[in-house]
Amino acid sequence: MVVDRHQGLRLRTAKLAAAATALKYQSGRNSPFSLVFMTDQARVTHPELIARILPKGAAVILRDYDLPQRAALARRLSIICKARGISLLIAGNPDLAIAVDAAGVHRPRWSTLTKADLPARFLLTASCHNKEELAEAEKIGADLAILSPAFETRSHPDGNVLGASGFKTIAENASIPIIALGGVTALNANQLTGRNVVGLAAIGAFWGD
Repeated sequence: MVVDRHQGLRLRTAKLAAAATALKYQSGRNSPFSLVFMTDQARVTHPELIARILPKGAAVILRDYDLPQRAALARRLSIICKARGISLLIAGNPDLAIAVDAAGVHRPRWSTLTKADLPARFLLTASCHNKEELAEAEKIGADLAILSPAFETRSHPDGNVLGASGFKTIAENASIPIIALGGVTALNANQLTGRNVVGLAAIGAFWGD
């Protein structure tokens, strides 16, 4: 069963990586990465397993804001990501990002972080859900925006979904690259192909929800 689980993880990750690469190729934009794993202990209890099989050049965003051992998890992920050439970003906590020598910080929608608040070498990604939040992400100097939810998700089944058309309409006029999040899989990612859409982020799609 363990072997089957690992094989399944590798297969799903490879398919997501291919879908992300295809989006980036069609986007007309460069970006620091195109495939992102977002941690969520409630759904993926061992994020290290996924970090260890992500392809070089991918990214991990550590969320799990209330996790008692968040700093310890950040240190473990930092070691794995450095060994594999993966960017680790810490959501909402620049101090922790500095402490574990991460590649940058992810700004949740409730945060007031700006690029100017961070070390010069840090990347800044920003969570966005509409064109107004995207405009704010551009204003504060974010390197990428993570726009969601593209499709219906298990974590937010009753949320307002952008849909492929709405997603691409917001993304096409962006001044920064866009990563798609929310119900995105290797099967439906191609529906989001368009200007500025450089890749995808996922949680359950890696784990096989």
